[in-house]
Amino acid sequence: MIGLKRALALLGALGAVLTVLGVLIALNTEHIDGKIPLAFFSAAIMGSYIGVGLSAWWRRPRNRIGALMTAAGFSAFFLPLSAANSSLFYTIGATLGSIGYIIVAHLVLAFPTGRLETASQRRLIAASYALGIGAPLLFLMFEGDCDCDSVDGPRSAFLITESPGFIRILDPVVGLLGVTLTALMVRVLVRRWRAATPHARRALAPVLWTGTLLVATLLFTLAFDALGDMTDEAESVVDLVGIIVVTAVPYAYVLGLARSRSWRAEAMTDVVAGLGGARSDLQAVLTDALGDPSLEVAYWLPERGVHVGADGLPVLLPAADDPLRSATDVRRDGVLVGALIHDRALCDEPDILAAVANGAALALDHQRLDAELRARVEELRESRQRILEVGLAERRRLERDLHDGAQQRLVSLSLQLGLVTQQLDRGGTDAARELLDGARGEARAALEDLRELARGIHPAVLTDRGLGPALEALADRATVPVDLQGLPDERLPWAVEAAAYFVVSESLTNVAKYARATHAEVRVGREHGWALVEVADDGVGGADPSSGSGLRGLADRLAALDGRLEIESAEGRGTTVRARIPCR
Repeated sequence: MIGLKRALALLGALGAVLTVLGVLIALNTEHIDGKIPLAFFSAAIMGSYIGVGLSAWWRRPRNRIGALMTAAGFSAFFLPLSAANSSLFYTIGATLGSIGYIIVAHLVLAFPTGRLETASQRRLIAASYALGIGAPLLFLMFEGDCDCDSVDGPRSAFLITESPGFIRILDPVVGLLGVTLTALMVRVLVRRWRAATPHARRALAPVLWTGTLLVATLLFTLAFDALGDMTDEAESVVDLVGIIVVTAVPYAYVLGLARSRSWRAEAMTDVVAGLGGARSDLQAVLTDALGDPSLEVAYWLPERGVHVGADGLPVLLPAADDPLRSATDVRRDGVLVGALIHDRALCDEPDILAAVANGAALALDHQRLDAELRARVEELRESRQRILEVGLAERRRLERDLHDGAQQRLVSLSLQLGLVTQQLDRGGTDAARELLDGARGEARAALEDLRELARGIHPAVLTDRGLGPALEALADRATVPVDLQGLPDERLPWAVEAAAYFVVSESLTNVAKYARATHAEVRVGREHGWALVEVADDGVGGADPSSGSGLRGLADRLAALDGRLEIESAEGRGTTVRARIPCR
């Protein structure tokens, strides 16, 4: 496969050959009076566009501006070709002679990325290409004589029949269509300018203003063609202005690059100077450097896997296809530390965005600690609020369970004992014995209810013997075989033991209810001042912590101890619940 450098070199050589050939054709024409100006301007347009276009193509191969500019340079060959003495060459040149202007308009509308942003812009350019090729072709099919300075000029090789009446109708229609299309282009350019940030305008200005002047010149010419013929002097002036403006576009592009580099240097200077203070406002500094008042700074918290703002609240990055907003990652030594959320128009200057992001990486990484602290404070506030709500709900549940369970049984026991007394007074020993047996059963049931309630509040085995025996008791009651590993021999702080116990208890309860598992493993250990608790099963997976109160309650309980709950639960691959609890 031919390399880009060799391909561009071949295109450059071909451009040089065509430029010389175009000059020779222009100097040898027999039906154009301005031979020398035509030769000069065709050579100037081809040389500037092809030279600057190939350079831009080489420097930014993914940007289509270089390819469009090179194509515009090659299309300028059709200008001298339309002065050829050969009927066939003249016809080809006359058919495609205006295609270069449309390519330049395409380039200006697609600047600076080389890609048209919207479907309406793509339709506009497609219609312009169709009109720029189709209209001359229709003229050449129904008008035999060329628009020449001599009556001895070549005739159209595509001539079907001469129809002056059709030409008189076609001429204003094409002019009005051209006016409409160019007016729409002007509107797009004006909107582009108004939407650009102040710094972006500095880099875009040379090309956008030159392109706008070019399109306005075309609009002026087409309007006069649609409404009536211009005088020869006016037409010469408009043609001269159009040629000068077209020739200036590549140099405007070079000037825009220079100003863009200047912007990049200025933005970097602003960032470095603005972040010199110990308590500088990072967002304000970056806003000034990029000229985007809507800019937001988002800090990446790897432990939580989310971006947060300076206030610690989660920040949602814009989608990749968001037409208004975009996000640029900020990395320090290759590690993600945050993101800049900004106007999508700044994506047209990726070098400047990258420079500013690199300059701000150190400050953003330092301020990320403050954002993480605020996020933890906010998380603790929310978790404690949920714990309070859960505590109130739990008290109501206990009250209901006591009322509906043990209390009812004790009431029944009291009634039965009263009946026993009555039977004994009457001498009914057998009936009294049956009532006593029933009362004994009610007492056992009430005792079991109370034990279940006590176990749900805080299991006695955990208080008396520690975490290991308590987890063994949980494993014995589990509905699937549970393999216990690494149970601690020594006692842990009571809050840590309680949190670890309820992590295992809730996880095994979920295994029984939802996992459809055949086996579970519980691992407990200590590592660098942390207690690590992990419960894994071989079930169906797909657990969602946000869909129920159990796992969310565990996360809140751990957050109150500055711990973390992690859940891995891919569909069909089981679930792993992992808790990290500070234990010093």
